[in-house]
Amino acid sequence: NTYCIEEKLMPGQAAKRADISAITNASPCEITTSAAHGFSSLDVVRLTDLNGNIPVARGMDPLNRLSWEIVVTGSTTFTLRDPITHEDIDSTGYTAYVSGGYCNQIATQFTYSGD
Repeated sequence: NTYCIEEKLMPGQAAKRADISAITNASPCEITTSAAHGFSSLDVVRLTDLNGNIPVARGMDPLNRLSWEIVVTGSTTFTLRDPITHEDIDSTGYTAYVSGGYCNQIATQFTYSGD
């Protein structure tokens, strides 16, 4: 199957960005931001700057630069879900989070189609 994924913000909406302060090794994986993030459940976000050694290892490489649907659990916390299957992300086997990284809102609407 081939899937086409469309990510977009609603008209007139500005993207939001939050600094990551913690990521759990849990199921579901929970992200904590350093300040109130302002996201809503079902928003689609991309986590960035978690990979490699930039300038030090940050952990959680498998989450880096991918799109995730979120479920807000608090003003500074949310869990990650697969945006297509809506299954919780299990990060128990990932390298432990060290520091840094960003959470970037990329869509408040996420559609896909397959053939």
